[in-house]
Amino acid sequence: MTTGPVLKNPSSKIEQAQVRLVDMPLESARGGSGATQLQLAIVRVTDEDGAIGTGYTYTLGPGMVATAALLEELHLPAIVGLATERWDQEWYRLRDTTHRLGNGVPLLATSAVDIAIWDLRAMRAELPLYRLLGAQRDRVPVYGSGRATHAMTTEQLIEGSISYVEEGYTAVKLRIGARRPEEDLARVAAVRAALGEGIGIMIDANERLDLPTAQWFASQLVDLGVQWFEEPLDSRHIEGYRALSRGRTPPLAVGEHVLGLSAFSNFAGTASIWMPDVPLTGGVSEFRRIDSLAEAHGAVITPHFLPELHVHLVAAGRAATWLEHFPLLDDLLSETLQIDNGWAMPPEYPGHGLRWDQEKIERFTVRLHETSV
Repeated sequence: MTTGPVLKNPSSKIEQAQVRLVDMPLESARGGSGATQLQLAIVRVTDEDGAIGTGYTYTLGPGMVATAALLEELHLPAIVGLATERWDQEWYRLRDTTHRLGNGVPLLATSAVDIAIWDLRAMRAELPLYRLLGAQRDRVPVYGSGRATHAMTTEQLIEGSISYVEEGYTAVKLRIGARRPEEDLARVAAVRAALGEGIGIMIDANERLDLPTAQWFASQLVDLGVQWFEEPLDSRHIEGYRALSRGRTPPLAVGEHVLGLSAFSNFAGTASIWMPDVPLTGGVSEFRRIDSLAEAHGAVITPHFLPELHVHLVAAGRAATWLEHFPLLDDLLSETLQIDNGWAMPPEYPGHGLRWDQEKIERFTVRLHETSV
């Protein structure tokens, strides 16, 4: 919970750090993966003046126990006693210390700490995070993504898409890859016919296709005026993306499984839409570096999931464009992001503005660890 005394000076020394492991069942399958479980590691840092910042990372399904353990063993002891202006150097030190572990669990752990420290900095500066980061805009366009699953009938897909349009959204996302290609294509065509040409459609394959199928789909989707083709291939299949980009295809989007700046650099000139997930890819600090790299290569940023946090990064990012409406955390928040006629406004609270529902957080907590000076 991001409350406590604040000072105008954004610099301070961290006196206490806490990690809370939360394990919550989901009422229904979510997203292209059909996840039914959400795990989070929520980090809370408290400084010498009692100001508090929170950050988090997550998995759809099991796995967060390993991240929480690394936070307890390495990250929390490293930041207790740390002056927050030294965090940028500490970010790199922690990366180097864990480089043999790769970009998975270590980067998730660093992300949670990084978000908490940026929240603390903004709290002390008495600024919403997007203003501390250098706001480029005070509202951002949102596309609808949370009302389309593989299990839905075509009629349900159409109804969900139309409901977004009726609320003022000008683009929606559909998911493919769990059915026969011809059937998936017919479903996309039916939604296009129902929405007309004035509404954008994004297609997400959730890394389910092989290269020949992706090439076939890409060519067909061009004819349907699709805005982008997201994750047609496994994100580790770099050469496959390069081959796909040389053919007839909508703009390619990739990023929710791409962790860290160096991994995104593999897609420069291949995928023109990058979709970093801040709690997974290194936090606010690494997002800013990815945003700069995207701008340099003519790519645009539209983050994955988590609109209540990512609204700040899109509002402040130079290469950032769309925000994705996918309410993954709504059940754990006491306030949700306000969206009006397809536009989201960053909250004007100091910090990132996430308001955790403490009763639910405590109910689903399975592990709690604190480190103090």
